[in-house]
Amino acid sequence: MLNAAPLSIPSEPHPESLLRLPLVRRMLSDPLVRFVPRAIDQRWYYERIVPVTLAGFNPFHRALFLANNSALSRWLADPYGSARDYNEGDHLVREVLFAEHDYLHCWSAAVIAELAPWLRFETGPILRDNLEDFVFCQLLTEAAATVGLDYWYLSTFNLSERIPIGTTVVNLTVSYHERHVSEYRRFCPQWEAQRPEFFTDLARFYCSGVFEGFDVRALRRSPQLLKWLSHELTYGATQREYTRLWLSFLAAEEISYDPRELTAPVSLEEPWKQRLMHELGLVLFAKIKEDSDSGLVLRNRSEPPESPRERRPDFRFVNANVVPLKPEAATSPQSLRYYVLQRISATVFDSVSGEVRLALGRALRREDHEEALRLIEWAERVLPVGAEPRDLFVLN
Repeated sequence: MLNAAPLSIPSEPHPESLLRLPLVRRMLSDPLVRFVPRAIDQRWYYERIVPVTLAGFNPFHRALFLANNSALSRWLADPYGSARDYNEGDHLVREVLFAEHDYLHCWSAAVIAELAPWLRFETGPILRDNLEDFVFCQLLTEAAATVGLDYWYLSTFNLSERIPIGTTVVNLTVSYHERHVSEYRRFCPQWEAQRPEFFTDLARFYCSGVFEGFDVRALRRSPQLLKWLSHELTYGATQREYTRLWLSFLAAEEISYDPRELTAPVSLEEPWKQRLMHELGLVLFAKIKEDSDSGLVLRNRSEPPESPRERRPDFRFVNANVVPLKPEAATSPQSLRYYVLQRISATVFDSVSGEVRLALGRALRREDHEEALRLIEWAERVLPVGAEPRDLFVLN
C-alpha cells in the first residue's frame, strides 16, 4: 500500500514536475489521506474499451484509490521528476487532478466532522433520521472539491504554462475560467467567484438546483456561458441522485427512494446548515488561497459507515475485487453492468488478444454482459496489491 507520507527528497522538483503545483504537493504530504492501489489495469479505460474509470471513491476511508497499472501509479514512484514521460494522452494530468479532487472531498469531510461533531458525518451509522443530513454534508464535500480545485485554483492560471509538458487540460470537472470573467459579467455585472461566499453559492445550487445570477436568455447569447453552465445545471441533479443512492446503500437500515425523490432539492433552511456552509467556505478559501489550515486540527475518526454484510451487492457501490457475483444471484441491470465493467478492468490488458478486445467492446456496446464475461473467463487477473474496501463508489 502506498502512503502519502511526507516526501523526504531534498532536491527541488523538476521544472516539468506536477509537484510544482502547491495543491499537489500538499496532497502528497498530508497525513490525513493515503494512496490505496487497487488490482485494476487502467489500459482498458485508456484504450476506450471500458467507457468509465473505475478506481473508485469512498471519502469515509480518507483514501485516494488508484489503479495499480496506471499513469498515476507509475508517476508516484518518481513525482519529483518530469511528468512528461508519464502523460501520454494526458492520462497522468487527469488522474493527478482527480486524486486532488478526491483529496478535497476527504479533507472537507474531516473539516465537517470537526466543525459539526454532533452530526457524526464520518462515522455514522446512517439511518432514516439522519440520511438527508448526510446527503447535505456529502454535497458540501462535492462543492468543496469543485470550488477548491476548479473555481479557485485551476481557473486562475494557465496549467500548460505553469507545467510545460504539453498538456491540453484546462479544468477538471467544469469549463469555467477567470480569463472569461468579462463575458460572465456582461450578463451578471456583480459576478465574482474569487471570494469565500462563492462556496455557499455553489453549495446552495447543488442542494437546490437553482443557480443564481444567470437566466436562459444569457445562455442563448453566450457560448462561453452555455458551455460552462449547461454542465453545472445537469450535474447538480445528478449529484443529488447519486449521493442519495450511495448513502442509502451504506445505511444501516433498509431505505429506498421514489425515483422522483432522488433528485429532489435538499433542505437548506436549518440554521446549522447555513452556519456550516459559511464556516466551511472560509476554511476552504484559506486552504486554497492562503495555504492555511485555519488552526483546525483534523482528528482521527472511528470506523466509517459500512453497508450491512447481508445486503445484496449493488456493484455501482460494491468492489467486485472483494465481493464476487454468484451465478445464481439476482441483480439489477445497472448493478450487473458495473460488475462486468469492474471484472474487465481487473483483467490484465495484455493477457487478452486484440481480437478479443474488439469483441469485448462490441459486447459492451450491445450490453451483452454474458458474452463479455465469457470472453474474459480464462484471462489473467490483475494480482492483488493489498487490502481493498468492500464499499466503493464507482458509479460514473
